[in-house]
Amino acid sequence: MIHDTVGRVRKKQRVVLISGYHDYRTPKRASIHQIADGLVRCGYEVAFISTRFSNLSRTKGDSRLFLWDKANEVVTVNDVQCLLWRTTLHPFRSSVGPLDTLMGRLFPAYSNLPSSEFDQLVSYADYIVFEAGVPGIYLRRLRRLNPAAKIICYCTDRPDTVGSHPFVGRRLMEDQQLVDHFILRSSMMADYFGFARGRLYRTGFGIHEPEFENIGPSPYAVGSQAAVSVGSMLFDETFFDVAAPAFPDLQVHVIGSGADLQPAPNLRVHPEMPFADTLPFVKHASIGIAPYRPAPAANYLADTSLKLAQFEYFGIPAVCPHFAVGTSSSRIGYEPGNEQSIRDAVKAALALTGKTESRSFPDWSEVAMRVLEPQAYADASLT
Repeated sequence: MIHDTVGRVRKKQRVVLISGYHDYRTPKRASIHQIADGLVRCGYEVAFISTRFSNLSRTKGDSRLFLWDKANEVVTVNDVQCLLWRTTLHPFRSSVGPLDTLMGRLFPAYSNLPSSEFDQLVSYADYIVFEAGVPGIYLRRLRRLNPAAKIICYCTDRPDTVGSHPFVGRRLMEDQQLVDHFILRSSMMADYFGFARGRLYRTGFGIHEPEFENIGPSPYAVGSQAAVSVGSMLFDETFFDVAAPAFPDLQVHVIGSGADLQPAPNLRVHPEMPFADTLPFVKHASIGIAPYRPAPAANYLADTSLKLAQFEYFGIPAVCPHFAVGTSSSRIGYEPGNEQSIRDAVKAALALTGKTESRSFPDWSEVAMRVLEPQAYADASLT
């Protein structure tokens, strides 16, 4: 299927990906990075635009800060044109009512701030893929600049689940007719995006096998049991305050989050690292941990969690909240905040070490094509 589809790309068609959280050049990898690479392998010309970045980002420990001096210019990396659009300020969600109201009024103006680089990349695109979230505020601008492009909303999360400002969800609903189709990572999000019925499709997780061929030796002490957590989404530090001291002989490694965790002799916190560097920690772990904190409708994480999918690919039992277990027999659920539930889940997962089967996934190139042309796949439609 992949080769047939690629063969139909007769010229270098252009795809622009827009994210409000990720830059293609950051060490950590989300599915949108993998889709960018998959599109390059399929013969497309790819650009990756990162927005919602400003002086305020300095106060939040934004993972893109190392690119500060490279902002507002197009730089090509791995055949992907990268643009980090930096503005003076950007609107955000606030817990202070009056300030949150003000932020809602600023989003329309923010979406129309000048950027010749943004406009040029968008104007020449054949496809524009934007993440459901802040990038949706640009829909009117995107359609005005490029009436002929196919515009696609890539929904890895619900805006309310990840804490986006309410304006973001409202504007997406208002402008949904400007979108050609919506790609959902989980069918459990279909009700939220019900306003787009008839244009809803699903695609899942992918693997690019060459990235997993030469992972390298175990970073753990010989003969020891180890648990690993990778990533920062909805990260629940309280899980480790219970699990680490409860299992003193278990090496617990946390990558890319947890800077404020309570110290423990068997707990090690690592800074964010390149995707390839995380793989030895995952492959050689006894169990994986996905310590999500509760959030509205977060049960769709059972389908969309990259870390849980990677644990399955390596055949590693995983510990996660009950709402993220889904139908996987290799995941052991717990109740967040319940100490006994956490201890029981870790104990049960350790008992499954070496007894779970690995799961196979399609290549990210196929996933990328499903994002662009889901109508070509009989199993993709949700409506």
